[in-house]
Amino acid sequence: MICRTWDEMDACERALTQHGLPHQERRGAGSFDPAADTIKVLAMHASKGLEFPVVALVGAGHVPAKGEDEREEAKLFYEGATRATQRLIIGMGGGGRFAERFVN
Repeated sequence: MICRTWDEMDACERALTQHGLPHQERRGAGSFDPAADTIKVLAMHASKGLEFPVVALVGAGHVPAKGEDEREEAKLFYEGATRATQRLIIGMGGGGRFAERFVN
């Protein structure tokens, strides 16, 4: 699960914990093991250089938020989306400009 914001990461971690699903969160350097048999929860910024068979982009429909640079957000979106090697799932609910373009 690749998230744009820390709040989205927190929400994902709470949901995974509530359902008893094994997961790891990556917020920076530390004991993160990309090969471990767990669901990974990380920020778009922290996903660079990693690959996963399945990636869910969480909160993409809220991007870019008001006042954010659309070009920079598009680069981050691309970075997160290209981490998937087999399947990409994009959550497009929200009022961001990306959601308007894909949904309409």
